[in-house]
Amino acid sequence: MKLVVLRSEKTGAEKHPDDHYLQEFNTHYADRLIGNLRGQPDFCTACHDDCRHCRDYYRRDFRDDIVGVFGFPNVLPYVIERPQDYVPANVPRHDAIVAIHIHEQILLEMLKHCPEWGTRCVVVPLEAPDWMSHGARAQATALCRANGVEIDFPKPLCGFKPRPGTALAEFREYFHIGYPEVQLTVENNVITAANVKVSAACGSTYHIARWLVGRNLNDDLANEVISKRLHSYPCTASMERDPELHDDTPMHVSGEAHKRILAPEEKKEDKILAPSGRWVQRPATDTSKNIERAKEVILQVHQRNGAVSFDRVRAAAPDVNQAAYISALLLLKKEGRL
Repeated sequence: MKLVVLRSEKTGAEKHPDDHYLQEFNTHYADRLIGNLRGQPDFCTACHDDCRHCRDYYRRDFRDDIVGVFGFPNVLPYVIERPQDYVPANVPRHDAIVAIHIHEQILLEMLKHCPEWGTRCVVVPLEAPDWMSHGARAQATALCRANGVEIDFPKPLCGFKPRPGTALAEFREYFHIGYPEVQLTVENNVITAANVKVSAACGSTYHIARWLVGRNLNDDLANEVISKRLHSYPCTASMERDPELHDDTPMHVSGEAHKRILAPEEKKEDKILAPSGRWVQRPATDTSKNIERAKEVILQVHQRNGAVSFDRVRAAAPDVNQAAYISALLLLKKEGRL
């Protein structure tokens, strides 16, 4: 699979705080992603003198698959009069584009040329809330749909888990970046091996996997290993709260994605991580069905006893939880049935 990377590069012209008509683009994340894909030996220095070169085992060097890296100025006006002037003339044919915090007008102009370049999919990681506007994403999606090109805007790239059978899924599997996936080997409750199938694009998953080996599953690995190592790597996702993530932060999303490494392999979709750091059964997610069930039981209990309490409802139906019970009471009162 052939890849083109679009990125911002420092030009030496830094944005002055009073330059309200200019915006500055992140260049660090592109360095991390490209360094990871090229398998650069000095790419990760998180372990310092304790380095064991844990990434060498995988021999993942995609430099021959990266057919072009195109840089754009990291300081540009908010509005560009002729974005077409920034489109490179020598873009080679490729399968995928990764666009890392470039001016959205330039990106939209680039997407118009995807059919002539053979582009099959485009990945636009959003590691911070302001990396791309909602309107520009809508325009980009419409452009790609019209040209038969798949596009995704993972926020952050650690959450990139496209539908199987798509070109986007092929991209994740081929380059081993996106939603982290680690195969754990456990003997006598101790992790004896951690094989990274898919890493965060910044490479932090390899670092985390290295420190999971030798630890007991009964330890608080979510906090003692994953959170600790992700913050010390450090994670390149933003710590700024994002309304689109329900006021969560991209960095926290990355942390939660890595914590799912610890879920039992055969039941990852059925488990959630409790505050204690242990994996427990995921509660039922069909809220409306839970409330309807609670309403039915409440009316039965009321008819038998003339009064209702949570203990009586639970005695009659142990599957009714307190949240559904309270919601059902309020609805029954509003409906005039109780």
